Amino acid sequence: MFFDILVSGLTAGSLYCLVAVSFNILYQPTKVFNFAQGDLVMLGSMGSALLLTQWNWPWWVALLAVMVAVGVLTLVEEWMAVAPVLSRHSHGTGWIITTLAVAMIISNVVGKVWGVEPIVVPAPLPFSNDMLNLEGINISSYQIALILLTLALVFGVDWLYHSLWGKAALAVAEDRDAALLRGIDPAAISRWSFAFGGAFAALTGYLASPVLSASTTLGGILLLKGFAAAAIGGLGSTRGALAAGYMLGVAEAACSVWLSPGYHNTVILILVLSVLLVRPGGLVSSLEARTV
Repeated sequence: MFFDILVSGLTAGSLYCLVAVSFNILYQPTKVFNFAQGDLVMLGSMGSALLLTQWNWPWWVALLAVMVAVGVLTLVEEWMAVAPVLSRHSHGTGWIITTLAVAMIISNVVGKVWGVEPIVVPAPLPFSNDMLNLEGINISSYQIALILLTLALVFGVDWLYHSLWGKAALAVAEDRDAALLRGIDPAAISRWSFAFGGAFAALTGYLASPVLSASTTLGGILLLKGFAAAAIGGLGSTRGALAAGYMLGVAEAACSVWLSPGYHNTVILILVLSVLLVRPGGLVSSLEARTV
């Protein structure tokens, strides 16, 4: 029972963590929460379903295609819905309305094209969703791959922020005007962060499809859980998002077994409130997350 809860929690928590990391990638240099992020994840999921199940593309070609397509779409969103708002009111919150508008547009268009029926997406070869019994632990090869890949992606993004580009992004996050005086272009950093965050969201949707199936409702589900993981982990912290994602996933799995699946959101909100009351900055505060 314990290991079943743990496996289920780590699987779901991996997806929540990845959504939270995609939030943080955009938030770091812009201080903007992209409320269309869940729909970008959904686009990655639906795109992978189309390319893999209907057009029979190789999995790696389908992955590259959805990441590029969603990354370009996110660049268009930044150009049309975020950059104009930030250029007029750099400390304003008008982006809340504009990114919500983008989310509604994407949701409506995709709903008209694909409908509401979920699409079952097979795990990419050589992995499978068939359960293996490893010393009494029931887990599929795809779940193992998803958990390991999540760890690699989180530490890869964390390493990226120690590179020259990452330090430039952190400098823009700290003070856009001072970064500009040092020769860093905040607008360019913001554009690349949006493109990277969008591609990362598409990757998350691709990885979620074999577990949750591709559905137009997937974005709303993962948006709430990913936002909660970002808040608990500490805004801007990739390692905090990892810990928070797994915390939420295990808590959700335990709730399903010991209480009822209907209490999922309640348990998550209680966990968010409990952590933020003790540590308002999250498990890793923003000051710690910016240390280079």
